[in-house]
Amino acid sequence: MDRRQFIARSTAAAIAASGLSACSNTNPSIIEKSQTDIMPLPERQRWLRSFSCNIEQWFRPMPFLDRINAAKALGFSAVEIWNPYQEKRGKTPESIAQRAQEQGIRITTYSPNAPAMADPKNEEKFLQWLEMAIAAGKTLKVANFNLTGHKLVEGLSIKQMVANYTRVLKLAVPRLEAENMMATIEPYNPFNHKGDFLYGNEPALSICREINSPSIKLNWDFFHMQRSNGNLITHLESGFEQIGYVQFADSPGRNQPGTGEVAYDRVFTKLRDLGYKGYIGAEFFPKDKDQLKAASDIAKIAKRINLADTIIT
Repeated sequence: MDRRQFIARSTAAAIAASGLSACSNTNPSIIEKSQTDIMPLPERQRWLRSFSCNIEQWFRPMPFLDRINAAKALGFSAVEIWNPYQEKRGKTPESIAQRAQEQGIRITTYSPNAPAMADPKNEEKFLQWLEMAIAAGKTLKVANFNLTGHKLVEGLSIKQMVANYTRVLKLAVPRLEAENMMATIEPYNPFNHKGDFLYGNEPALSICREINSPSIKLNWDFFHMQRSNGNLITHLESGFEQIGYVQFADSPGRNQPGTGEVAYDRVFTKLRDLGYKGYIGAEFFPKDKDQLKAASDIAKIAKRINLADTIIT
């Protein structure tokens, strides 16, 4: 092990030992404020069982693999990631899988940067990318991954782009079904993600219904849905049968619940009552970079509404 690896591992061990100091903002006033209103670690571990920590947005600028240790130290048992193929950041499917196994952490989804799928010129590129995505899932031991790839294509109408996107997804279905894997379409919102053509619940819902496969579903990100459509519970009910994975952040600031306008106690209660049994991805930026406070805040919601870990499959 070289010096850099030793320092990184030592840092991670210190995080795990303290359970909070390295996971909070270094501003003493924020740490002091946080510690007066924080759920204790053993209780926090229980109520975070339904949640997967997005370590791309949490723990910045900590070295990437050490963020897995940091998530565990906060009380999470699962994490989600974006592109696992970024060697310059220490990210390969193998290195991520090894660190997760060492920490006893489950990976719940990943997003390996799909090419612009609505561009007919990218069909072969997409099929090659699909094989890489499937290979990453096998290494990471996770059967679902996130699809984006809905960038605008110059010279094409929205209708044409949706048709091309749908056609390419249909090409992926036999491979995904053969591997018993699921790809989730993630619609964005037009305020934070300009230059795309899938925003909110439609036309993404219609695409999934047309394809009609358990291998093509939606990543229902409540942050994007609130910014695009609003009426979260009504839209959740109408689209629930096509949901494969769920993420959340408060709106409009994209921090943890309680910092914006969404009543997440009600939203999560409805999600549970509808029968959702997967992980809920905490894809947000902890307010003031106070990771400990953010973890405690979502654990408190789970406790208030009794969102027990029995919902996880």
